[in-house]
Amino acid sequence: MKTMDGNVNTTTNLSRRRFLQWSAVGMGGAALAAACATPAAPAASEDAAAPAEETVEIAWWHAWGGTTGMAAMVGVAEAFNAEGRSVQVERLHVPEMNDKLLAAIAGGTPPDVGVCCVQYAQLYSRGAVMPLDDFIDRSEIIQHDAFVDGLIESMQWQGSTYGVPGFEAGPRYGLMYNKALVEEAGLDASQLPRTWEEMFEWHVELTRFDDAGNVEVVGFDPRDATAGNGPATNIPQFWALTYGLDIWDAETNTFNYDDERFISALTTLKRFTDHVGVQQMESFRSSFSGWTQSPSSSFPSGVQAMLVTGYYAPGELSHSAPDKEFGVGWAPVAEARKGATFQSVGGHPMYIPNGVENVDAAFEFIEFCTQDKAQNVIFENTGWLGGLKEIYDPDLPKYQKYSGLDWFLRSVNDATELWACPVIPIQGFVNQERSRTYEAVIFGDKEPEQAAQDMQEACTEEMRKQFPELLG
Repeated sequence: MKTMDGNVNTTTNLSRRRFLQWSAVGMGGAALAAACATPAAPAASEDAAAPAEETVEIAWWHAWGGTTGMAAMVGVAEAFNAEGRSVQVERLHVPEMNDKLLAAIAGGTPPDVGVCCVQYAQLYSRGAVMPLDDFIDRSEIIQHDAFVDGLIESMQWQGSTYGVPGFEAGPRYGLMYNKALVEEAGLDASQLPRTWEEMFEWHVELTRFDDAGNVEVVGFDPRDATAGNGPATNIPQFWALTYGLDIWDAETNTFNYDDERFISALTTLKRFTDHVGVQQMESFRSSFSGWTQSPSSSFPSGVQAMLVTGYYAPGELSHSAPDKEFGVGWAPVAEARKGATFQSVGGHPMYIPNGVENVDAAFEFIEFCTQDKAQNVIFENTGWLGGLKEIYDPDLPKYQKYSGLDWFLRSVNDATELWACPVIPIQGFVNQERSRTYEAVIFGDKEPEQAAQDMQEACTEEMRKQFPELLG
């Protein structure tokens, strides 16, 4: 297990040529090479008289949408622009951010600042975004040690820092439950399940079918929300963590998917799905997708009783399900780990793509986004938190606005285990394999042992193909 203060990779630096090989397919290598060059410092003026300060306009791209997310993004841009600075920001919502950002970098037209939702580790390892250490070192607003342990580390590669926690950073794991559904099932919310055996008993009691055998309420979907995500720089891989397994070794740049604990996790995941029925569970998730932000999602709409999700859920649920009451407690663990409590703090970095000219102006906007004015706008609209340690006080009056948020904040200090978010340079490939592996087991195409072994081999081979210099 990695602790939250130890996830910085210090192996050999990657060549710029490798980034071009990765990103230039279909984009034009020459354009990408020009775009990724470090911008030259502006030439000194020959005129002794200082010119009048002109307004610099910067482009800010974000992938977050939705009602509350969009309101937060709009509010931050308006708050920044209202300060009368010499820098003004133009905000743009960009779905499918990962592909569009790479295309913009290749074409020499990147945004000045980006946030969410791209494959961060691959951008870091390929040199697609700028290292920000010099800016942070000079800043009077941002310091490395001002952030919650582990956040800055999850934004570093090869000893350099490529992002700053600005918008959405906080505890990733809590077992939230619908109080009414738990009460109707005759279960005691003061004795929440702490192991997967206990959780399965609750799952059976809470899951309801109609007379035709169609599922009406799912007790717990093992692939919904943060239970189904990771590994990434903003969230680990939940099912491995519950069994005490760190699937990524940052010292050797190798994987641990062939471990018995991952095999056990796959077996448990299938067990929960089988009780509902594979096709029914998959159809259910497809019909009620959206985690906790949308009123039509399974948990806010009251057709899923329990959900593993993050600290943002209480704020989102206050908007998406204001007529319902929810509680929260520790996520379950393997029977052999009974008594362990775990948490992970992850976040989405604000980053500056390579090829940007107005770097100082871009960093000024990043600084603003970490401070109170912007953070209050974000919190009031979404319940999201930034990454500064000083805001992690569960007793602050504003946090009482959202029921359950104080539990998430306290969990960071109360957990017996605080897990780091992995910085895996082939993050996109690993997540594709994770999804395929889960489905192969769930649909019965592979036994858990074979699925785990195949994932280990596939990820190792891809790592060897893309980063041979990191494997010795």
